[in-house]
Amino acid sequence: MKRLLSIIITFLLAIIFSAGAQGNQKRNRGESFFNLRNSNTTGFGNIWLSLRGVGHVWDDDPVKLDSSSKADRKWISNVRAFPELRIEGGVLNFLSVSVESRFLSYGFKPGYVNCGLKMTTPDNLDLRLNGFALELTYLHQFIESNPTLGGYLGFMPEGFVVKGNSIEMKFLYELDLLARFSRIPVRFLVNLGTRIPLREDRLKCFQILGNTGIVYSRYRIDFYTLFSIEAFNNLSGPLIIKEPVNKAIAVYFSENLMYLTVGGNVRYDNGCVLNVSVPLLVSKNRESRMRVEDLAELHRNSRPELFSDEKRRGIKDPFDPWFVKWKVAGSITFPLRFKMTSSELMRNYLILKNRKEQRRIDIDQKIRAEEEERLQKIKKRKEEILNSK
Repeated sequence: MKRLLSIIITFLLAIIFSAGAQGNQKRNRGESFFNLRNSNTTGFGNIWLSLRGVGHVWDDDPVKLDSSSKADRKWISNVRAFPELRIEGGVLNFLSVSVESRFLSYGFKPGYVNCGLKMTTPDNLDLRLNGFALELTYLHQFIESNPTLGGYLGFMPEGFVVKGNSIEMKFLYELDLLARFSRIPVRFLVNLGTRIPLREDRLKCFQILGNTGIVYSRYRIDFYTLFSIEAFNNLSGPLIIKEPVNKAIAVYFSENLMYLTVGGNVRYDNGCVLNVSVPLLVSKNRESRMRVEDLAELHRNSRPELFSDEKRRGIKDPFDPWFVKWKVAGSITFPLRFKMTSSELMRNYLILKNRKEQRRIDIDQKIRAEEEERLQKIKKRKEEILNSK
């Protein structure tokens, strides 16, 4: 085991620090920025592998809903980290496929596996100002309980899931300003779609998936800010979800899973990309929380002004978006098979061109500043000589 681990570490270090043979940075045309997909597909015949670790701290309920004893109120923090793997390859110049999995999750069990297909228009051979694509994904979730929020089935620390099979469909749009304005290496990306469970008892729990963000790229680094939401059909009113053991909860729109993510990449000429992303929860509670006093109020109605909307709908069980408040994800991505695409060759050229022009401007400014300083010294020295006579 130790020998195998040593071989893997040596292999990864060799990938990171080996020199780029082509002298031109290898780039994945269909790369993602954390969970935000761009509108291009991976180059024909190219294969990229990503290894990612996702860590977070999730706090168990400090108040047990089945007990009013203060002695039972404990706060237990759980630190977790899960390994994930993603591999994607270009089948055609406008078509790529991917396989992704969290192969080790809660309770040391597999979390999920999905297979995806991304299609775009053939003009992604070149840099394009406006890019469009469609992504179809088949998802299989292995677990949906333990741990969950308040014991509610499917509401796990990182979001709502349905055990079994689901289908995802996403429309991808990208505004790549570099294609029109060579001095502005900025992208605006939008992913919009839906996740539909194929289990009959969860059909109404389909979700609207929204991801958007802005990416700023230099030759060696990228910076991005992303926003993501996984929303039930509850914009005009709460979704009432029935749980086992005769429970029913109301989930309001502000309680949908929402994250604001900041992150960045460090790139190497050989194609290796090191990534760090930090998603921060921005979901907000409405009506009751998962507390003993809120549970009691829903049953006793001693203060009619509290949780009036839930009471009007006959809700007896409290809910709040007690999802993971923050996560840290780190990944390494590298090519297993690579041939430079014309669009990314142009991207490299424009970014390098801008960097060289910037350096030339900096040098010119430095020369002018030094010349100005020298003239000032000569003028001051001349005045000193004249004043001394």
